[in-house]
Amino acid sequence: MEFYQNILEKLSNRMIRYIRNDLNMSKITNDFVIKEVDLMNYKDITSLISLSGEKAGTIGLSVSSKFAKKMVKKFIFGEIDQSSLDELASENVSETLNIILGNILDEEEVKNINISTPHTLHNKVTITKKKNGRIFFSKLKYEEEEIILSYFI
Repeated sequence: MEFYQNILEKLSNRMIRYIRNDLNMSKITNDFVIKEVDLMNYKDITSLISLSGEKAGTIGLSVSSKFAKKMVKKFIFGEIDQSSLDELASENVSETLNIILGNILDEEEVKNINISTPHTLHNKVTITKKKNGRIFFSKLKYEEEEIILSYFI
């Protein structure tokens, strides 16, 4: 199995478990397929982490702002104002990807790899593959929402 496929498969499975078990959002499906595309359409909030060294590429997690806020509401107790909810929604997407990816890379015992801090995009954006590049993704489903996980090299 190629590195990108292994990482995306583990990332997808871990994200499903996190959403279902830790956030108690049981309606997430178990189904996903890893596909290759020429361009990637991301949602409202996207976190990207770059890898360099022995393994290179950029890994992303993208969700709608509605879903990101739903995730935050699952682990915040009490009331929260809209401004704080908006800020936490964005930060949560970045931290979720950062923690899950870091754990996977640690378990894979990948040597000589540098991991960037998460970079967050706050608008829908499309990324087109570079001339010799490749883009892979999987989509997870929670009710009407899609969670996009990607790896481009």
